[in-house]
Amino acid sequence: MSAPRATIALVSGLLALAGCASQRPPTLSHLSSHPGPAWLELGSSREGRPLRALNLGTGGRRVAVIAGIHGTEQEGLRHVPEMIELLATLPATIRLYEDVNPDGTAAARRSTANGVDPNRNWPAENFTPKSTHGPRPLSEPGVGLVYRDLLRFDPDLVVVLHSTRRGPFVNFDGPADGFAERFAVAAGRPWSTQPSMGYPTPGSLGSWFGLDRGRPILTVEFLRGAPAVETGPALLRGLRAVIQDGPLEPAPTRDEVFYVR
Repeated sequence: MSAPRATIALVSGLLALAGCASQRPPTLSHLSSHPGPAWLELGSSREGRPLRALNLGTGGRRVAVIAGIHGTEQEGLRHVPEMIELLATLPATIRLYEDVNPDGTAAARRSTANGVDPNRNWPAENFTPKSTHGPRPLSEPGVGLVYRDLLRFDPDLVVVLHSTRRGPFVNFDGPADGFAERFAVAAGRPWSTQPSMGYPTPGSLGSWFGLDRGRPILTVEFLRGAPAVETGPALLRGLRAVIQDGPLEPAPTRDEVFYVR
């Protein structure tokens, strides 16, 4: 082969490789490259992406924070570096889960690579088998890995980050109304609490942890597409208040108020 032809072949090969690389799904490199404490790899997703967790702090309340679960709801994931910095300073034992559904995140898809909603695949009493729920609880690798790790960690409180076009608000399950109020007040207006999503959630994390196990869980629903300059400060204020100060006690009724004469 002549030198010009060899050069053309080499350039063509490099362009082909570049084209293949550009078609690969994105990764969570913006999280993985963040310096700081070492992440613990729990296992892999269906497509081979890592499921990771990070231990932060010691003592106090045991809190699990899940940054992402639906691949189309990445508002929380972008604040992982800031959360790490904050959570490491709080008086609690914290387990930060990066993403239950990294395959969905890479493809900007709500479901897992198998077409299952990762928030309908938990072993709750109300689980119903369905193509979008999975044939059985924990059929999705990411859900199963995080579920088993949550059992070992045994948190007193779970906070999971979502987003919706109806946000921002805090949904909750189990004895979590005081925690939800604390988060919403600290996050500031227009945040509010919402005890029901307004539709059934069979096999959800909230159903399993909050209803079946009777533990408090907050589902933080950002406004979908809200800018990071809005979601970040509200999230950090809410997390700090919930973890550091605990649930907001209800205001006393008139019968509970005693006057000193």
